Amino acid sequence: MHGGLFSNDEVTLDDIRSTERNRQPPDEGIMCELLWSDPQPQRGRSPSKRGVGVQFGPDVTETFLKKNRLDYVIRSHEVKPEGYEVAHDGKCITVFSAPNYWYVFRASTNIFMS
Repeated sequence: MHGGLFSNDEVTLDDIRSTERNRQPPDEGIMCELLWSDPQPQRGRSPSKRGVGVQFGPDVTETFLKKNRLDYVIRSHEVKPEGYEVAHDGKCITVFSAPNYWYVFRASTNIFMS
């Protein structure tokens, strides 16, 4: 997934598969949360720092994985200084794969690092 998990524990892989994705992303719902949600270290859910989606804890990740018989959530939508981050007891992995994004971000904010 691009972002993360959901505000509802009942979302299944079939729900994701049946979501119409050939459109502009809405401000709520499965498609929005797939795009914009982020993991948080504490249990439960919190409002997203992005203003859309949710922040989800390790318990949310574990529930989703069990319900859908999966081993991991692998996501990409969050810059990580090392290029990746493993969270939620190794069950939520962020792999950021836009190699020049960090440079563009730094340049646009006048932050330069050696």
